[in-house]
Amino acid sequence: MEKVKCEPCKIRDRNNVSIHWCVICEESLCSDCTENHRSMKMLRNHELIDINRMPIHKNIADQCCFKHDNLPFEYFCIDHDVLSCKECLAESHRSCQKVMSVDIASKGAKQSQSFIDTTELVDHVLETTHAIAKDEKGFIENIVMEANSVKMAVRIIKEEAINHIETLEKSLLHDLDLKKETMIQKSKKIINETEDIDKMTKDKKDIFDLVNKHGSEKQAFLATHAYKQALTDIEKRVTDITKKSTRFTIRLIPEKFQEFIKSIGSIELNEVPSDVIFVPKKKCQFQMPIVETQRLPYFVHKRDLNIRNTNIFGMTVNEKDEFILVDSKGSGRILVYDDNDNYKYRIDTKHQPWDIALILGKKIGVLTSYQEEVLQFVDFDKKNISRTVSVKESNQGGVATSNKHIYVGTKGNINILDLEGRLIRSVNTKYEKMEPWFISLDKTGNIYYSTPKLLGCIRSDGKEVYTYSTPDNDNLWKLAVDNHGYVYVVVFEKGIYRLKPDGTFMDIVIKNEQSRSYVGICFNIQCTKIILSRGTMVSVFNQK
Repeated sequence: MEKVKCEPCKIRDRNNVSIHWCVICEESLCSDCTENHRSMKMLRNHELIDINRMPIHKNIADQCCFKHDNLPFEYFCIDHDVLSCKECLAESHRSCQKVMSVDIASKGAKQSQSFIDTTELVDHVLETTHAIAKDEKGFIENIVMEANSVKMAVRIIKEEAINHIETLEKSLLHDLDLKKETMIQKSKKIINETEDIDKMTKDKKDIFDLVNKHGSEKQAFLATHAYKQALTDIEKRVTDITKKSTRFTIRLIPEKFQEFIKSIGSIELNEVPSDVIFVPKKKCQFQMPIVETQRLPYFVHKRDLNIRNTNIFGMTVNEKDEFILVDSKGSGRILVYDDNDNYKYRIDTKHQPWDIALILGKKIGVLTSYQEEVLQFVDFDKKNISRTVSVKESNQGGVATSNKHIYVGTKGNINILDLEGRLIRSVNTKYEKMEPWFISLDKTGNIYYSTPKLLGCIRSDGKEVYTYSTPDNDNLWKLAVDNHGYVYVVVFEKGIYRLKPDGTFMDIVIKNEQSRSYVGICFNIQCTKIILSRGTMVSVFNQK
């Protein structure tokens, strides 16, 4: 990185090199100025970071009004959801009832849904552009492979049709190469465009990451609104790419051999939509998962596991397709079985457990308790409980995890925690006096929960998507969501009900037989196997 000069020293005509950057003041500091900065009462709490971590766009909070000679944004109009300088205020917001200073409006900005949505949008765009580039590169490889397969077929026809075909062969291969090159150039153009979007989005991500970790509330607020249009434009570009992106396959359409052959075939391009779909973040929050029309699976009983003296409700599966059972009998334990349903090992718990979820990418599990208001963190490498965290009213509450959050059922709420167990925010559920005793997530981020009489689906911001209860008001237990968005819920003394992604009843996948009253359910990774618990017995069902 090029050496950065100390900004306070510049004013005094000195030429010192900076070693730190103040996130709040947004200026670089040499070693002497760093000491002065830390010694002053008004500045000593400012966040100083290494100069090598200074963002490309240094002036995060220096967002000014381009309409009025770069006057600073001092006000925020709630009615219009825009930043305003004092001239904007006089011209366009005199009649607005809800106008306040930026300093007041920015309080709590880093915890606001707007800031969260913006950071999630940046991550969403980056993930999609990476997926597009990867998909296009894979497409180029496939199109080259298909083209080579066509060439092989052409050579076989050439041998059979001898000399008469050679002239026609050259013409056909030329047509193939032209079409292949056209498709490759089209994909390369898309890759170049996504790399440009990726670069622009990474710049914004650096800013939001820096603000999120080290910046002030005001900076978070200003950055969210100042880059709103730029991110909207980026979002539109990515949407346009995915809408226009199509796929072609190349294959040979051979002609029958005749006495007078005028052609040995033609090159056909079969155009299909790209596998990468970009749904704008706001739309993604409102819609239900898209499910392709398909034949849904059914399941048949394979075996019962030889487990005695247990009381199993919670269960899950890890990245190796090993299933993990939570036994709340006595002081409690965790039982681990491999993907062939063979017992591997157990882990004793400190508090009687209720439900379990695994943190993605880590060999760490999170347990809620049957009676105590605590979370237990399970270290599967060391095979012990590594620590506990207090969570009020979480006993007999469900638990689920994403790559960033832990979701815990408490009375009338689902608490959203970070991966260390610290509370971020809460979302309300349908029943204020009842904790969601089992929770699951789908691929779109929707949260599903079950209480004794109701299954609910909500978004991460708490907006209700749907609720479901049986016509006979039966008791509901654990639930699971398959890879296509269908919800499977255990209905006590009835069986496993399957709901469509819109929350309407579809069918009974597995019926209770011979007094088997199921309470727990989980899928393997591919959703080709169901593990069911009756509390004292565990059964395995395979896809039919």
